[in-house]
Amino acid sequence: MDWKKAQVKDNNLVEVPSRWLHLYYYEALNVLFRFENSLRVFVYTVLKDELKDKWQDAAISGGSIKSETKKRIKQSNEYGYLGHDITSPMLFLNSGELIDIIVSDAYWKYFAKYFQATKSIVVTKLQEIGTVRNSLAHFRPIKEDDIDLIKQNTKHVLLEVEKALVKITSISSLVPTNSEEPWYLKLKALGSENINLSLFCCADENWIRLCFSYKIPTLEKRKITEDYYSFKVGGLRTVEILRNYPDIKNNCIYLTDSHIFGQLNAEFDIASRKEFSIVISKGTLLDNLGEVEKAIRNIIVKVDEETELLKTDNLARGVLIEPKHANAVVKTGSNNNRYWYVSLDALKSDSAEVSEVEFWGTRGNYVTDFVSATSQYPWMPSSVSDVESPF
Repeated sequence: MDWKKAQVKDNNLVEVPSRWLHLYYYEALNVLFRFENSLRVFVYTVLKDELKDKWQDAAISGGSIKSETKKRIKQSNEYGYLGHDITSPMLFLNSGELIDIIVSDAYWKYFAKYFQATKSIVVTKLQEIGTVRNSLAHFRPIKEDDIDLIKQNTKHVLLEVEKALVKITSISSLVPTNSEEPWYLKLKALGSENINLSLFCCADENWIRLCFSYKIPTLEKRKITEDYYSFKVGGLRTVEILRNYPDIKNNCIYLTDSHIFGQLNAEFDIASRKEFSIVISKGTLLDNLGEVEKAIRNIIVKVDEETELLKTDNLARGVLIEPKHANAVVKTGSNNNRYWYVSLDALKSDSAEVSEVEFWGTRGNYVTDFVSATSQYPWMPSSVSDVESPF
């Protein structure tokens, strides 16, 4: 068997062997992959917001999300050497089950507002997509015309769904400082010297993003050469917030890290911050404002206590703050300009070791066409495509 490979030519053009499947098969795979994973994110978001910590009790054929996916995860782990280590139950639900959840008598009331059609039409269009999906998944031939159908149906069915997904993943407007919203008045002053809180909302203010910024402390500094420093710094274990503060975990939709940019100050100490965000619906925040505020206050106190502990004993380890290694080295740029490159890779959260569904990893690439352009989905430890250039 001669499995010929595709070749990457000049200008990133790809030459596909003529014996490979017709090109439209790959286009179908791309559309269906993105459709199904966008549907997963959407279904989770709605169920989590409506059912809180009971969302995994939602019924599917044969049992609940929790009971059925637990068995599938166990089966997958038997071949753990294949593919990525996946723990999110949402990635073990297929499109048929996602559709059944959406249109079920029990849950349609939660999903109906996101569709510009009657339930019967939504069911028909989703089932048509599912038919093409099943043909491809079971390696039956598909027609080129089927691509137009799944694109059209996806556009019709997910029009409002995509708007909702963009809304919750691209919250970038600071809440006005003169806002009289009760939740804003309660939370706006929270923070300390070590960690501060910024408050963001989407355009219709139905989703709130609580952005925490932790000042990374230099616990130990060693000058190895004129061009190289080694550090021990305080690292914020963001996932532990979900594990230790149930009022945050049960009420939020997701928690994400932001990319950390390494910087040095004039004294050659680390001058960087680690940010993480918690996204929660306004309704949930108002209904549980006292509990959420208390949890945030407790997080700030814990961060302060453990940061001060590590400053006096950098061999200690806290629940939220732990010592991590970093380094800074002088590099030469394209114009022979020399600059300090600060590596803080050790402070990143390892998505592969996180089982909390509320943790969506490190996200920084926000798109307005979520369904067709997302390069990395929640719960996936790697990207699925390159980031499309805006130019």
